[in-house]
Amino acid sequence: MANWLVRTTELIGIKSKDELTQTFAKVLIEELSLAHCLVLSPNNEGRRLIPHDTSLSVSWSVNDLSNPFAHVLQNSKAMTLSADELLFWQTDRAFCELVSQVGMFDGVRIQPLPLQSKYVQFVLYMQGEPSKINTAFEDDMCTAFVGVFTKQWQLLDELEKEQRDLKELSESLSEIQRDRKQHELANDLSQSLIGESRTMQRLRQQIVSAASSHLSVMVQGETGTGKELVAQAIHQLSARNKKPMVAINCAAIPENLLESELFGYCKGAFSGAESDRQGLIAQADGGTLFLDEIGDMPLALQAKLLRVLESKRFRPVGGKEEQASDFRLVSATHVNLLAQVQAKKFRQDLYYRLFQYPLTLPRLAERLEDIEQLSVHFINEFNELHGRTIRGLHYRALDCLKQYAFPGNVRELKHLIEFGCAQTDDNSEISEGSLANRIACLNFELKSLSEPTPMATHSHFVQDSPYQHPPSDFAGITDLKQAVNDYEEQIIRDRLNFFAGNRGKAAKSLGIPKRTLAYKCQKLEIKAL
Repeated sequence: MANWLVRTTELIGIKSKDELTQTFAKVLIEELSLAHCLVLSPNNEGRRLIPHDTSLSVSWSVNDLSNPFAHVLQNSKAMTLSADELLFWQTDRAFCELVSQVGMFDGVRIQPLPLQSKYVQFVLYMQGEPSKINTAFEDDMCTAFVGVFTKQWQLLDELEKEQRDLKELSESLSEIQRDRKQHELANDLSQSLIGESRTMQRLRQQIVSAASSHLSVMVQGETGTGKELVAQAIHQLSARNKKPMVAINCAAIPENLLESELFGYCKGAFSGAESDRQGLIAQADGGTLFLDEIGDMPLALQAKLLRVLESKRFRPVGGKEEQASDFRLVSATHVNLLAQVQAKKFRQDLYYRLFQYPLTLPRLAERLEDIEQLSVHFINEFNELHGRTIRGLHYRALDCLKQYAFPGNVRELKHLIEFGCAQTDDNSEISEGSLANRIACLNFELKSLSEPTPMATHSHFVQDSPYQHPPSDFAGITDLKQAVNDYEEQIIRDRLNFFAGNRGKAAKSLGIPKRTLAYKCQKLEIKAL
């Protein structure tokens, strides 16, 4: 009797369910002289009984009535089996292996726990002398010991569940705060990367995500889509924003100078190297190195750059010792690098190293709904820079812009808005007329580039040009000579407007010599635009 009281104190204060279960089984083995003792409980799905003894890799199906564990679990009643009765449970191989060491005079008791409960939380397996294992649960002190175990286990289980819930809540709050922070950062980006289209909203979120990573970022996009703005945003939102962002355009530096610009050089490395000079890679230590138009980098230099990215070490031109630089690489290109790889003009290994986090910038033609917001932004910039008060953009001018393809993307839109602002009076809106002729001229030049055949006749010009005159009403003509002069004057004026006053282009499009056009302008009193 005294032993159960003493052994009960061993359970108090245990803070781990596994340790509690092991101690409980150990006490039962010692006090009841058991040959074997196991505590089993249903798994998280409630489909299998798993022993708490980690040395066993077996389990039993809750619904498989070929083993006595399932019977006890479903009936909530203890089962006592003699050595002879165990012969009836030979179909379950795992159970047969478990009872294979039961002696002729031993028995097995399978007891559901908690005691006197219809809800089974554990199944207790005891193997030993039948007299001891069957009478144990008639002893009040033994049952009290078992009750302390189940209550202690339930308490620990509740504490673990509370801790687990608190952890999940904390993780959920952290995730919400992280999402909110990313959303705020993405909204802040809308001041520089303007546009509320879904494409731009998604791009800003990707930039925030890319900035928080440590991966190399490849920014892809056509000319004028804002690749450098994206690179600056990635740097400013990253943990490296306290250090410099160093940028270089690989296409703008001659091949023989690009290496020394990147790696630096030592005194005497070549003619004119009168002192050591730190390269851009060294300057970017701790910060960000932005390589614009990396698709134009020479193959020989690509191999050296790859080694720097992998080792974070480099050697200046003419130097004998390597130096270290911990920088984050952001690169950009408007060309298809994969096609360059296939054409053997770009290293495949460097391609995969650069494309750890690719970002693709949309063409302006893919987000026409952003044109109005961009235009307002550029008008405000123009007003602030030049001290003007342009009120905005007329809706017809906006429609005119939305019908243009914008091969130069956002940069071209900015130039068009500035062109329109220059022709608009203060306190007025940019009109359709301020942009239409310029856009028509741009369209004509684009078509000329794609179709280089010179236009020799007026009919050819009318057929190919996006700008056409409406048909005239000839029924009201009473003076043919005057009508012909008026029509000729209208054609010349419109053509000169179309070519922004360029008489050479206007004369060529009309199929007449430039001096003939000059004579007609003088005759018709058409002054230079």
